[in-house]
Order: sequence, then C-alpha cells, then structure tokens
Amino acid sequence: MNLKQAEIILEKITRLYKSMKLDERNIDAFEQDLMLSYVRQLYESFAPDKPIAKRVKPTLPPLEIEEPPVVTPPRPTAPKVPKVAETPKAPPAPKVMETPKVVETPQVVETPKVVETPKAPPAPKVVVETPKPAAPVTPPAPTPKPAPTPSNIGLSLEDKAMLFEFKEAKELSEKLSMAPIRDLTKAMGLNEKIFTINELFGGDSKLFDDTIKKLNTFSTFERAADYLAEGVAHTQKWTNRGKKKKALSFIQLVKRRYN
Repeated sequence: MNLKQAEIILEKITRLYKSMKLDERNIDAFEQDLMLSYVRQLYESFAPDKPIAKRVKPTLPPLEIEEPPVVTPPRPTAPKVPKVAETPKAPPAPKVMETPKVVETPQVVETPKVVETPKAPPAPKVVVETPKPAAPVTPPAPTPKPAPTPSNIGLSLEDKAMLFEFKEAKELSEKLSMAPIRDLTKAMGLNEKIFTINELFGGDSKLFDDTIKKLNTFSTFERAADYLAEGVAHTQKWTNRGKKKKALSFIQLVKRRYN
C-alpha cells in the first residue's frame, strides 16, 4: 500500500474532474480514458503487497423455532328471529243490490208550422255607366342599339395591328426563327429575361411571371394577343418608340408558342 502515490493520484483525479465539470456536455473520449487510468492507478496503490487470506465465516446450526398452533375461533351463529303472528283478515262486506232506475221518456209537443208569405222581389236598379275616356296609347320607346365594342379595350385597332400582325415567313431563315416553343418560361435566357422585365414590365418580375403563366394557358395566338393588348401592352405603353422594337421581339416569341 502506497499512500503517497495515492495522494498524488487523487490530486490528478480532482483536477481532471473539475475540468470535465466545466463543460460536461462535451466530454471527449480521451478525458474518459485518462480518468479511468487514474482510477485504476488509485486502486493499485491501495492494493496490499501480500494477498489477504479469505475470512471464513463460522457456520451456526439452524435454530428450530416452534410455530404456535393455529386456533380457529368458533363462528358466531345468527340469533333466531321469532315469527310474527299473522292478524286474521276481515271478512268481505256483503254486496248491496241496487234497484233499477226507471227512465222517463220525455213527451214531444209538436208546435204548429207558420206558413210564410212570399215576399215580392225588389225592383232592379238601373245603373247608367258613363264611358271613361280612353287613355292615349303611347308607342313603345325604341330600344337603344348596343354600341359596337372594339375588339380590344386597351390598345386601339391601329396600335394592335402594328404590334400583333406579322407577315407570312417566306425565306428559310425567317421560317427557322418562327420554330414552335412549348413553354414560354424556358424560352428566354437570364439576361434576356431581365432585359424584358425592365423594358416591357416596368421592372416588376411578378407581373412578368404571371403574364407568362397566363399566356401558356391559351390555345391560340389571337386570344393571347387580346390578353396582351387589353393589359400589359396598354398599361406599359409598348407602342412608344423606345419600347416598340423590344415589344415586337417579345410578341414574336409569344407567337411561336402557338405555331
């Protein structure tokens, strides 16, 4: 047994425990192994140099304990209840025979009938009706004819024709440039999309996305042209000189969606 070595190991264990207590949630495996090694050294420092003989416990004979006899108490018997004498029932009262009542029939006295004399019919009243003057017949007012509504609400017919009417492609390069597009959301690159939003949609990316989604739902270019002419082409003034060229390029891209 080495008490001096045990004291040194106890100081190491105390320091290591305090450092582990500061951050007990992040104890790594190295600190755990080091603590186990200190505990093992402490155990070895207290181990005796010579083995200690095992102590033999004396065996004692078992004690015989006599159990007292179990005495069962007698069960109490319920006391007998004396019978109550029944009172004799009174005899039934004799029935009294009722005498039948005599029903008297009322005498019917006939009253003489009075003959009414017929009254003379009243003289008919002669009512002379004066003819009412006939109300003047007014001819029905003519129903106003509905004013012819233009094909578009926003742009005029001339502006709509200038933006949405295209000549038939004759050359091969023109035909290739009008190849069909299935989805308008994938038809433009990032730079072209940003330029289109700034020039034709006032920098409003949500307005651009909503317009593209709506255009993808139409089945004909005529319906798409009406939608643009009644909405964004009119509000954003695509017919201005600075926007006309870009508007024609965008509308040509839209037309390819319905080719």
